[in-house]
Amino acid sequence: MSILKNRSEAGIKLAEKIMAIVNKKDVIILAVPRGGVIIGEEIAKKLKSPLDVIISKKITPPSSPEYAIGAITHDGTIYKSQNWDRFSHEPNFDDEINKKRLEVKRRLEEYRGNTDYKFDNDTVVLVDDGIATGATVFGLLKWLSVQNISRLILAVPVIPMDTFKKMKPMLDAIIALDIPTEFNAVGEFYEEFEQVIDEEVMTILSNFKNKGNTNDSK
Repeated sequence: MSILKNRSEAGIKLAEKIMAIVNKKDVIILAVPRGGVIIGEEIAKKLKSPLDVIISKKITPPSSPEYAIGAITHDGTIYKSQNWDRFSHEPNFDDEINKKRLEVKRRLEEYRGNTDYKFDNDTVVLVDDGIATGATVFGLLKWLSVQNISRLILAVPVIPMDTFKKMKPMLDAIIALDIPTEFNAVGEFYEEFEQVIDEEVMTILSNFKNKGNTNDSK
């Protein structure tokens, strides 16, 4: 198991691997807040690419609020895990879905001002600071699968082997620094894994926007 100093180091290492497989033209870095934005910043700087954010929220049954059975994006795209049908008939389940969709929409509007995305046959590099079961990322991959993009690449510092195998068919490539067979938590792979605050995410996005280097400028 390799240990990373922090998210910035992870982003620099991932950028080197990504540069080997992409033409830097028409590449968009799509980061998952909050921690993924720190990594996405380093990749976007290295590739001189636009940086944007995308969000999905876990859907959990009312009876088991810690148990993810799917995920939802801002436009209502839903990823359903194999346990969806077991819980989807619970009372107030529809309220849970609607609440999560509205929360995704609210957060996107807070971070980027709107929920409109402009893809023009781009290569999209989806970035997170680590994946465990991957419910939210599966949701994002389902949404991205119907967008106007040419290639879809996932870039993460760490992803468990079983999740890697499930995601691989949905992607053109997965770039990872570590793919462990034994896995407990993403934070184990970092020396520093402090919480990232919204203000830091907003500052990074604002800096890219001021340089005209965001997806909004396409």
